Amino acid sequence: RKRRPLPINRRLYSLVMRLTVPFLLLRLLWRSRQHSGYRSQIWCRLGFYGRHRASSSGERVWIHAVSVGETLAIVPLLERLLAERPDLSVLVTSTTPTGAEQVEQKLGGRVEWCWAPFDTPGAVKRFLEHWHPTLGALVETEIWPNLLTHAAATGVPMVLLNARLSERSAAGYARVAGLTQQTLSQLAGIAAQTESDASRLRALGAADEAVIVTGSLKFALDRNALREANEQERLQFGDGAFDRPVWLAASTHPGEEELVLEAFTRLKAERPKALLMLAPRHPDRVAGILAMPALRQYQVVRHSDFQPSEGALSDAGETAGISLTLEHDVLVVDTLGRLGALTGCADAVFVGGSLVPHGGHNPLEAAAWCLPILSGPHTFNFSSIYRDLLEANAAVEVETDTLGAALLDCLGQQADTEQVTAMGERAGAYQSAQEGVVDRQWAVLAAHLP
Repeated sequence: RKRRPLPINRRLYSLVMRLTVPFLLLRLLWRSRQHSGYRSQIWCRLGFYGRHRASSSGERVWIHAVSVGETLAIVPLLERLLAERPDLSVLVTSTTPTGAEQVEQKLGGRVEWCWAPFDTPGAVKRFLEHWHPTLGALVETEIWPNLLTHAAATGVPMVLLNARLSERSAAGYARVAGLTQQTLSQLAGIAAQTESDASRLRALGAADEAVIVTGSLKFALDRNALREANEQERLQFGDGAFDRPVWLAASTHPGEEELVLEAFTRLKAERPKALLMLAPRHPDRVAGILAMPALRQYQVVRHSDFQPSEGALSDAGETAGISLTLEHDVLVVDTLGRLGALTGCADAVFVGGSLVPHGGHNPLEAAAWCLPILSGPHTFNFSSIYRDLLEANAAVEVETDTLGAALLDCLGQQADTEQVTAMGERAGAYQSAQEGVVDRQWAVLAAHLP
């Protein structure tokens, strides 16, 4: 039976948000046990900036990217904005410290940075009064009623870039249909990833003329930059480090590492020199992963062990005297922003967040390297991309009990190398065919630039 929408208006929503603030602050403090960044400048999340004064020179474009994935996706668009409109100041906001680290790593001092405010009327109002943006852009699924309402009231146009809305999320927003319709109607432009995303957004209240299907920014990969970064990674590890079967388990979540290690044990039985690169989605989980009993049988090293001191590699590519040898079985990737380059060292990739009901992660870096892709059934965050890859026979969907067999089909002794190579080439062709997405997303942003 279809549920009736809840009669929640913005006043009631605002009251709930205000009551939630103490719990949000406590959650940040709790998470800061693992990453101190969560408590850094915590009052900025309430719109309090102390003695800091935002520069008043020029007009400011504000881009909000929640965390690592959104930040990496929006970087090509930010680079274009900085190149084509040097007269504008650019502010980037984050929600997580890992996202903030990516802003610093990818954009350095070329942009201003701050935490995004909680979506309470006071915090949003103070944020807008402090930064005075002339245009705001949210990324993917950031739909905040107070933020969009106050921006509209102060004459700040807001756009939603790289917009996606799964069936599950759309059903949730439909539960508060009145509030959702009022909120989405405030958006001046929406760059939807797919026609399905566009249809759901229109059905929930976005203006028809505001929604344009552009494709996903996550297709916008710089293959030359990936190759250069991969060359640097290989230098750090030493000659011959990857001259063996290499399997990357990327962006894994709790409950998946055990399954990955079980599958890897099957591969090691056939290919004793095989290497597993294990990259948890959240590096703050590394300590717990290293303590897993299943890892005790293997020689394990961390990616951070190979990072050169003082930033410079010697001519011989030496780091602190450590090399990745054939005796090492597992390389745990405990650094951020290097996964795209490391993917090029693999022969096959499992994309995590998919054997557990998280919704999966972006498979397109693996596709850009022309690698066979394994994924679980829970891929609703990238449903159209996985559907296309599966239909093109460029990826394989596995279950918890079939991951090991699928891995052996890719890298085992009896693997059909021609078939596996062809699968990877089809994935690469699919990724290459999506070119032009930056131009289409840029058109949505540029239409509202001052």
